Amino acid sequence: MLPKKWGQGQLFAFSALDGESLFNDDFAGTLCGDRIGVTFETMCRRTLYFGDMNKLVAPTFRCVTSDMLLLETLAGDFSLIFAQRHLTVGEYAAFTGVFVSLGGEGEIIRKGNTEIHSTNDGEYTALLKKDGRFAFAYGKSEKEVEALCEIGITLDLEQLKRQKKKLYEKAAGVQDKYAALYAKCISVMKSQLYSPEGSVKRIWSTPERLPHRNMWLWDSVFHAIGHRHLDTDIAQSLILALFDVQREDGFIPHLARPGYTSAITQPPVIGWGAWLVYEKSGDKQFLKAVLKNNKAFLLWCRDNRRKGEKELYSWHTNPELNNRCDESGMDNSPRFDTESDLYAVDFSSYMANEARAMKRIALELEDEGNAGFFGSWYEKIKADINGTLWCEEDGFYYDYDITKKCFSKVRSVASFLPAFAGACSKEQCERLIAHLENPDEFGTELPVPTVSKNDRTFGTDMWRGPVWINYNYMLSEGLAAYGYDAEQMKVKTLDAVNEWYNRTGTVYEFYDSENRIPPFCFNRKGEAYEPYDFRVKYQTIRDYGWSVTLVFDWLNG
Repeated sequence: MLPKKWGQGQLFAFSALDGESLFNDDFAGTLCGDRIGVTFETMCRRTLYFGDMNKLVAPTFRCVTSDMLLLETLAGDFSLIFAQRHLTVGEYAAFTGVFVSLGGEGEIIRKGNTEIHSTNDGEYTALLKKDGRFAFAYGKSEKEVEALCEIGITLDLEQLKRQKKKLYEKAAGVQDKYAALYAKCISVMKSQLYSPEGSVKRIWSTPERLPHRNMWLWDSVFHAIGHRHLDTDIAQSLILALFDVQREDGFIPHLARPGYTSAITQPPVIGWGAWLVYEKSGDKQFLKAVLKNNKAFLLWCRDNRRKGEKELYSWHTNPELNNRCDESGMDNSPRFDTESDLYAVDFSSYMANEARAMKRIALELEDEGNAGFFGSWYEKIKADINGTLWCEEDGFYYDYDITKKCFSKVRSVASFLPAFAGACSKEQCERLIAHLENPDEFGTELPVPTVSKNDRTFGTDMWRGPVWINYNYMLSEGLAAYGYDAEQMKVKTLDAVNEWYNRTGTVYEFYDSENRIPPFCFNRKGEAYEPYDFRVKYQTIRDYGWSVTLVFDWLNG
């Protein structure tokens, strides 16, 4: 099966699976909403589109993936295929034509069947049309784009189509209601991948290619969890790439790209994710690299994010209200509306879970010293989570204000993470589940909202109410270990993602906890903006990385 749903904002890019795909010399776009075409995000935008589609008779999409579009009509077939990282090719019906429009000032130079688009910014594109076929190329000079078009116009389109379809053979056996979503996930996962470049020595991933393009720490791990079902070498590479940008003192940045790393980190989930990948690959050399490098990272977290003698951890924060705690991944959560120093329930739980995962890894490698070290560390973190962050009166975990010496009583989805880490008792988990099932708190139609419904900050803005797939994934895994039937949470999440994919052709960053408001209408650090244009304002991101990879993992059972 191939994905066949057109939707504005879907990614269109060349993948490292098919050849060189570079961060610093990229050529990628998104599908248009007002016509059949792709807007490429060059410095001066270029939109490649087919002409008057109103003239077409009985149009049917046969394929809408991140690197191939196939449209059948009674008047003829249309296609657009990424052949190389700077070259797309295809076919069109002559009476509609294929055209390029520029999103700014530029000059069009015509040379026979070729038109060259120069925009005075060092970037060029060219469109060559011949006998119902075309080639559209990007480059840094007229000569380069002309040469690429000459190559493209001679390529075997049918062979290219066969090559692109091969990855989807795995989807052929999926016959249930999620079959189209399964194929869609493969399409987006393919688009995430960049080739080795600069400081990053292996294939690496980015959340959605456009608008984000960098490598993120916990995103990479979530991506690897999905990719393990397609190619364990790729999955391992996505985690090992994080070590390529690791400092000598163990620090791993929250964001990196070839030649740049940020100054803050992100939730530690590498050991946990690496074990899930290892369950598929069985590669102990991979585990050895994880044990060594992730241990250094966790020790850096202990030395730099622990305050006082307790085994509890605090995020770095900044004065920017809408991005107070980018390090936590929950950028604008109301947990951080004040600038208090907090023992963070999520950071502490992640560290506990990592210690537990690293003990498992050490035991698998017959490394008794590290197994004992991480086992002891795990027990210490668990004890302090329960001794300091558990509120017996409310039956709930909270962040703890270090200065005021009291709970910071914002009820967020982060408070369920001790269950993910196996840190709470059976009785404590039962009390957490009561909050999860309370319709006035977290028992929404689509679980789990990032903030309790009865919190004054509850709304539709990112981490202030909407549902995120990564938290549902972690919570379903953690709660199931306590005997809780998490299947309903999983099915409701899959059904919502599937519904909005079938409606709009995309998989979103976050969703409405009542599954009524379309995801593209949600606020994202401010009012929603239409039409979709991330150069004006980031909206709920479309074809979002971990939403896709974690859904894909679920669909693989």
